[in-house]
Amino acid sequence: MSSMNAGHIFTAAHQDASQYSSAGPVNVKDISEADARRLMSEEHKALGYRPPPGSLAAQAQAAVARHETERAEDHTLTMDADQLKQAAIQDAECIKQDRQPDSENVDLNSIGEAEARKLMSEEHKALGYRPPPGSLAAEAQSAAAKHPDVSAGIRALPLPMARAALADATEIASGGNAGQLNVKNVGEGEARKLMSEEHRALGYRPPPGSLAATAQAEAAKHPDASTGADSVTLAQAALQDAKKIEAERNGNGTSTTQTSEPVQLNLDTISAPEARALQSEEHKTLGYRPPAGSAAAQAQSVVDCRAQVPVTKELAASLESQEHKARGHLPESGTIAPVAQSLADKNAQDGGERKLGDVGL
Repeated sequence: MSSMNAGHIFTAAHQDASQYSSAGPVNVKDISEADARRLMSEEHKALGYRPPPGSLAAQAQAAVARHETERAEDHTLTMDADQLKQAAIQDAECIKQDRQPDSENVDLNSIGEAEARKLMSEEHKALGYRPPPGSLAAEAQSAAAKHPDVSAGIRALPLPMARAALADATEIASGGNAGQLNVKNVGEGEARKLMSEEHRALGYRPPPGSLAATAQAEAAKHPDASTGADSVTLAQAALQDAKKIEAERNGNGTSTTQTSEPVQLNLDTISAPEARALQSEEHKTLGYRPPAGSAAAQAQSVVDCRAQVPVTKELAASLESQEHKARGHLPESGTIAPVAQSLADKNAQDGGERKLGDVGL
């Protein structure tokens, strides 16, 4: 469920990141071993648990461990201690905000013990090990202890929560290297998963030659085969191939930062999955979380605000008009404008308050 922004997310992330590339609070490429230890200590203190993969502290330690910094062997602080502390606090705040209740449609203020247990089970299954402190499952259990009976009697984990568990597991696991996928041995179930994940990452059906399309062709030859890859590895492989396709579509097979024409995203129509993809890509490009005012931060703010507002006929008409103008034709079924129109029609019929946030947009 995408908008016309889908094809420009990766380019926009790289372009926007380029204006911050030398202005980050801490450049992990210049960090020493002692700096990395101090950063980990300060961010651990600010969060109350060990900084997760993808955090500034984790990235700094990884850069030192891989000797990607000239000062990897330096056992003394090379950066100002206050600068490191402020950078750690800032990143910790961003991490906490990312874990706010409305993230991924999981309201931690209304989750009970039954749902929390199922969420823990789902994320444990996706990761292959117990979710660490700071994970969605761990925070859900902590929140449920305050109101244990909220979800008593549920039989199955609601779909948005199941998806949130998988998304959180993917984020945690992506701090390491995803295994290489051998599509020659892929089976029908794995091919479906790849197609679904790559479609979501691109915002449109993966084209011929994509990893997902190749996997489907191979799976047709041996539908019962299996690579043994878990869902996290499949999701990561799909995401990596989606990035490659976007780079090629923008006329540059290696980098999108040098695109001659600046990409303008329409934040009025950007969807939640697109905002998350933008945040993820800009974070990776910068080496730290995109600051306030960045394209990623603005997109997330728009999505968060819109997710709380019931869809009206006026909002749906505005989305359709903007998407129609950008595409040159009416938006396809399943994209943000038709979904908004459907929600608006239902709200008008029964006086409901359905929101785009209810369907992950």
